[in-house]
Amino acid sequence: MKYVLFEEPINRDILGCWEKHMWSYTKIIGYSATGTLFLMSPDTMEFMVFYPSMSISGSNCKGYGAFDTIQDFEETILKDDGFEEYLLYPIDPDDLNILQNRLGPLDKNQIYYPKLDPALGGSLELEGFDKGDIWVRTEILGMNRGVE
Repeated sequence: MKYVLFEEPINRDILGCWEKHMWSYTKIIGYSATGTLFLMSPDTMEFMVFYPSMSISGSNCKGYGAFDTIQDFEETILKDDGFEEYLLYPIDPDDLNILQNRLGPLDKNQIYYPKLDPALGGSLELEGFDKGDIWVRTEILGMNRGVE
């Protein structure tokens, strides 16, 4: 599994400290196996990809414009071969199989992540990865980065 799209978009309030920083993107439509989140603005049908594990000194969000449907966004952006390296940030696409074999498949709302965040001195070596709840991990990343 590279990513999951929800049957119905969920409210962004599950993002905790990140919520108020998501502008008009009020719905989460899914996430990648490494915690990249996909959001939409229901009013404008604009879509954004949010990388909570990326340093906030630069931009950790990228807007992709408006699409008629979530499926159009998926077909155009998420399934694009060139997007795969961004989809699974911070690992290489080939590393996903290594993590799946070592840690097992992901359950609902689980992602693979480095046990110690690189921003806190950890590394992106695959041996240092674990799996756990995406929402807990996203909140921890925000708190570690001082997001208020």
